[in-house]
Amino acid sequence: MNITKESTGELTAIVKIEIVPADYSAAVDKQVSDYKRKANIPGFRPGHIPTGMIKKMYGKAILADEVNRLISDSLVNFIKEENLDILGNPLPNLEKSQSIDFDTQDTFEFFFDLGFAPQFTIPTDTDMDIPDYRILVDDEMVSKYIDDTRKRFGKPAPSDEAELVTDEVPAESENTEKPVPAVKPVIEPAEMNPEFYNTVYPGLNLETEDDFREQVRKDAAMSFEAETDKLLFNSITEALVKNTEMPLPDEFLKRWLAENNEGKYTPEEIVKNYPSFAESMKWQLIENKLIKDNGLEVKDSDIRNYISTYMLRQVNMTEMDPEMQKRYEAIIDTFMQNKEQVQRINDLLYNAKMMEFFKATITVKQKEVTYDEYIKLASAMHQHEHDHDHDHEHDHDHEHDHDHDHGHDHTH
Repeated sequence: MNITKESTGELTAIVKIEIVPADYSAAVDKQVSDYKRKANIPGFRPGHIPTGMIKKMYGKAILADEVNRLISDSLVNFIKEENLDILGNPLPNLEKSQSIDFDTQDTFEFFFDLGFAPQFTIPTDTDMDIPDYRILVDDEMVSKYIDDTRKRFGKPAPSDEAELVTDEVPAESENTEKPVPAVKPVIEPAEMNPEFYNTVYPGLNLETEDDFREQVRKDAAMSFEAETDKLLFNSITEALVKNTEMPLPDEFLKRWLAENNEGKYTPEEIVKNYPSFAESMKWQLIENKLIKDNGLEVKDSDIRNYISTYMLRQVNMTEMDPEMQKRYEAIIDTFMQNKEQVQRINDLLYNAKMMEFFKATITVKQKEVTYDEYIKLASAMHQHEHDHDHDHEHDHDHEHDHDHDHGHDHTH
């Protein structure tokens, strides 16, 4: 077998695979022998069917299968051995590949186009202007939170001030029984005093209303942090894509999109949507580089810890005996068998590690916005995400190389 690669552009190349009889003869003969031993043909005892008949009946199909297997295996191995960082899948080059005749040919040539991932430098934070929107917790919001909290920690009013509530019976009703009075509490909001402050925030030793209001403000701001971090993450990824100089093998990728969508999109639709796809591809390449260069990794133990901490947190670990611990681990093992669940947690943990990395390395500019302004910003970002479809999964097996699918038949 002979495999060669020839560059056809800055980020493209063509691979030629030549297969000769020495590459497949032994495997084909073995398959013929297996067919001879197992085939059931009327008029012949099993194992006594003439070899010539087996070759005539099945030889072409056996040869085609073996050649196709050789192409797939050799292409995958060549890409790995040459350490080629390709995008998408190799695509058959229909212009150079000739039709195959297994009746007359014993040597076969196949040609494949490859598209390569580009080399690029991720910009530093000094090259970007990234806003970090934080929701302004105003006095009105603080007061509402305090009013709700006072009611939650309030006490029932004295019984002599309770309101008697009766369900009136319509005059035309045949029910002549008198309604039973029901007592409806009139809750008294908790008093604004140190006892209340430290019931809400134990251990902080809050003494004044100003201290309490400031803690409420901090608490409310913290409750918004998860949401504002999502917006920040999206702002950072958008800025990285926008500011990273990265050429792509555009024509190859357009063809790859067309062939992998099996006619789902017209050529015009692919051209129209290609810029959005290119942005998504750029972010995936940036993300993979960040993960690889900075050792950002999610292990099985991280996923198990997440399940233990967040999904089974109602279990009291300190009171577990060995038997209970064993059952607990079995529950986690069951969770780990759910591939969709594990993949979801894996992606979540990767994003968390990425966000932690961003906060440690990228300078952002905090901007306070009202809650209503934040909702508008988040809605606009959500629409942008939907239009550009940035979402993708992180490979749970921690292999960030591209998956090369060569299972289709190359021998048509």
